[in-house]
Amino acid sequence: MTFVLLLVTEAANAKPLKLVRACQLDGGSRVALLAEPAVDGSRFYLKIDGRTEKAFADMPDADFVGTVALGTCVDHSLVFAISYGPPYLKGVVVRKNPDNHRIERIDFAEKALPRWLYVNSKEMRLVIPNIGYEVPSRYIVYQYSAADGQPTEPLASDTLPDARGLKKFAVTKPILEDSPAFRRMRQ
Repeated sequence: MTFVLLLVTEAANAKPLKLVRACQLDGGSRVALLAEPAVDGSRFYLKIDGRTEKAFADMPDADFVGTVALGTCVDHSLVFAISYGPPYLKGVVVRKNPDNHRIERIDFAEKALPRWLYVNSKEMRLVIPNIGYEVPSRYIVYQYSAADGQPTEPLASDTLPDARGLKKFAVTKPILEDSPAFRRMRQ
């Protein structure tokens, strides 16, 4: 009886999820980044094919609360990052593989926002300028392989990755409707 009461109380206290950004994926589905208001920002969730889950699957027990620093659609992928306390940004690239339609993702945490996304049906590479100097290189490259998944550590490089066989896209930061910049534009 206590368990049922606890579930009813938790459901009654749940806050509605607000749409932050939605993107069209390969195969006709959509991914939505959703935010649940919290005291110090928002908690984030992904909704794909009608299923909603925590946005940061690489650390499922962590409670990331923050504000959106980036939320954009790039070539049938959602790329987003949140600021949850200086100096790091926590983010994800999520897509459906264009050949097998499986969900693929790159989880990242860096001091800078991503600048480029390289893609083909077999892999993704996310390139982030190295402004933190944890490694002595200009770029940090997160990778995802359809065969192997995401390696535990990103690569460090002084040059941009070779784009042969891949499409290269700039990751731009659109102005989100709930941002101070958007509110200033409307005044």
